[in-house]
Amino acid sequence: MLAGVAGIERRTLANSAAYLKSWVDVLRADSRLVVFAASQAQKAADYILGRQAEAGNGGAQ
Repeated sequence: MLAGVAGIERRTLANSAAYLKSWVDVLRADSRLVVFAASQAQKAADYILGRQAEAGNGGAQ
């Protein structure tokens, strides 16, 4: 969804898939990284979409 909203071309999706695949072993080795990675991905998506975390609400939109 973010790729479409941000105007990222479809051809970059193959590169993204390869990148994500490289993280599979790392995430399997430490399941805590899944939560951390998800949090960082949400922050990145919010930044790209121009969303600002509001003080006092934990960044919920």
